Amino acid sequence: MKKTLAVLFLLIAGNIAQAAPYYTGVGCNEEGTRCTFGKPSGRVSNWSKKGTVQELGERCEKFIANIDARKNEIAKSQRIELKYKNFTYRWTNDVQEDGRAKIVCSVELHSELADVKFDSKIVKKFYWVCENRDQGGVCAHYFDECEAARDEALRDSSVLDATIYRGASLLQGSICEIVTVKMK
Repeated sequence: MKKTLAVLFLLIAGNIAQAAPYYTGVGCNEEGTRCTFGKPSGRVSNWSKKGTVQELGERCEKFIANIDARKNEIAKSQRIELKYKNFTYRWTNDVQEDGRAKIVCSVELHSELADVKFDSKIVKKFYWVCENRDQGGVCAHYFDECEAARDEALRDSSVLDATIYRGASLLQGSICEIVTVKMK
């Protein structure tokens, strides 16, 4: 019994200590926090996605499953180990036509291999974006163009996930950015 408990404790402690550090540098502890002089390790990515319950799941189970499926596809050609930490989800104020609110899923992605890091970048930006063709005002682009650009980014086999971030500016109107996260 004591041996079983000791092995169980070592497995749990080993998994806790294996998380990728947030920062590296002078004075950083094993977790990569409390650094005197540190820089981001590149091995941790805060990833979030906003969408419908049909896309992401009631409690973001499809969100994690999609990332896991893409990770498994990438793992066929590249060695990667990925852990998920600090998973959260929340409902938004955006109500759909069916009366359900959209959901935002967030997770910290941790690369467990020191030489495999995340590359998160904006691949496309659209300015003066309108929701649909019936909306009045200045419209240079429509939201379906943003969705098509996101779907195009997901066709790249090295992309772990892609999402659309929305914003606005007084001089650039409504903005949508297509952001991808890759393993490099």
